[in-house]
Amino acid sequence: MVKENNKNKNMEEKKEDCPLCNVSEDTIKNLENADSSKKEKYFLKKEKKEQEQSLKIHRKKTGKIIKTSIISLIVLLIIGGVALGINKSLKNRNLGDPKVEVANLEYDAGTVFMADGLVRHTYEIKNTGVGDLKIKNISTSCMCTTARFRDGNKIAPGETGYLEVIFDQNFHGPAGIGSVTRGVYLTTNDPDNKTIELILIAEVKK
Repeated sequence: MVKENNKNKNMEEKKEDCPLCNVSEDTIKNLENADSSKKEKYFLKKEKKEQEQSLKIHRKKTGKIIKTSIISLIVLLIIGGVALGINKSLKNRNLGDPKVEVANLEYDAGTVFMADGLVRHTYEIKNTGVGDLKIKNISTSCMCTTARFRDGNKIAPGETGYLEVIFDQNFHGPAGIGSVTRGVYLTTNDPDNKTIELILIAEVKK
């Protein structure tokens, strides 16, 4: 009788020490009667199953996080693209067209002698429009006359550009003596003034 009680007591202690709480009493009894090799295989199989289940849950959570991140990125790209398009559209709408304005289209240098230095004059080109004024091309009526803008060929709205024109009265030698009229031609992006003609007049004497 005492031996049976001790056996029952030992079984209860072994049950309390069982690392798998969901293992049935019948399974524990079978394990008690099995050899150590079978016991080890059982617990290893149980542990592997739990690890696989844990890994499956982890992968599911990771996949959900990646999916959410991709969706968020796509939404941000769409919002950014729409905002950029609206900004560009508003910018182009606000700029509008440029308008070129020249205070004096003609300059009279008066009497110049061949012994004098080069004749120089600066024309003021103002942009009274709301878009950038672009000077696409500059040409002159004769090789004795050159022209260039001081600060580049683009004039912002409300700003003034300075066109420097140089006339060389010695370019043609004695044949160039007398009344001289030279033209400077500007091609612009002003829809109402696509071509501007500037005039330089001089009386060349020996």
